[in-house]
Amino acid sequence: MGRNNTLYALEDGIVRYTKEVYVPPPRSSEVFKVICRLPRGALLYKTFVSVVPNPQHGRFTLVEMQ
Repeated sequence: MGRNNTLYALEDGIVRYTKEVYVPPPRSSEVFKVICRLPRGALLYKTFVSVVPNPQHGRFTLVEMQ
């Protein structure tokens, strides 16, 4: 992560943002800080950022053999 909350991908590809239901571990500190304050039946969502790399070529050449 860079300055100003900028994300940099290490590979060329398609960036996907997904949101999934988040269930924290039962004994974590988040349970006492966040979950206890939520109304009954509320869902927590967590955002995931993933990079799907572009497909590679099927042709490779041997450059050097040792």
